[in-house]
Amino acid sequence: MACGEGAVVSHATAGAFHRLFDEWPHFIDVTVPVEAGRKIDGIRCRRCRYPEPEEVEVSYEIAVTTLARTLVDLAGILDLTVLRKVVGRAAIRRKLDLQAIDIAIYNAKGRRGLKKLELALLPYRTKDGKVPDVRSDFETLVLPQLLDRGMSRPHTNAPIHIDGERFLIDFLWEKERVIVETDGRETHETPAAFQDDRRRDQFLAAAGYRVLRVTWSQIHGDTAGVLERISRALHLAS
Repeated sequence: MACGEGAVVSHATAGAFHRLFDEWPHFIDVTVPVEAGRKIDGIRCRRCRYPEPEEVEVSYEIAVTTLARTLVDLAGILDLTVLRKVVGRAAIRRKLDLQAIDIAIYNAKGRRGLKKLELALLPYRTKDGKVPDVRSDFETLVLPQLLDRGMSRPHTNAPIHIDGERFLIDFLWEKERVIVETDGRETHETPAAFQDDRRRDQFLAAAGYRVLRVTWSQIHGDTAGVLERISRALHLAS
């Protein structure tokens, strides 16, 4: 109503609709077909290529760009670090439809940010076409850095059965029998979690796996060192 007929919620506001951000943006982003409607404080009209019909969906009776088109729009305004986090959030929510995103990228030829988006998507492009099973922001932070370093792609959230017990592994290199566990503060800092992690490590070590635990503070404060130690463990095991 404020921005004229055909206005569609887009960019960061659409990202919030798709739960790709922790907070709602300060401005409401909309994409409009033509420059029309009165200006209202707090509403930002985007005049990029207007979405195709298949790039728009209705949520809570509000027209909003699809997640695929939203990622294309966000690629033009976010830096690579933030864009990777946003793509990771889509993967965590099982909403990363690479085929739909590729169509949106094709339709957006010439727009800025597309190469950046391709880089952000690389960790989720696999030979079998299945998006890796990632379940936390920590995992989506670590996975691209492992691949950027040239390490082979690990299995993510892979189940291992030992002595009748089932363990879900964050990153697993089965051939090398190397495991990397990402210890987020919210799930690994309680006394019960500490005991459970130690028991888990004992089972895995007894089965011949080498377990490396990485904390949030380590990956932020000593990224190069953490990646070097993982790389060395894989090299020694190969």
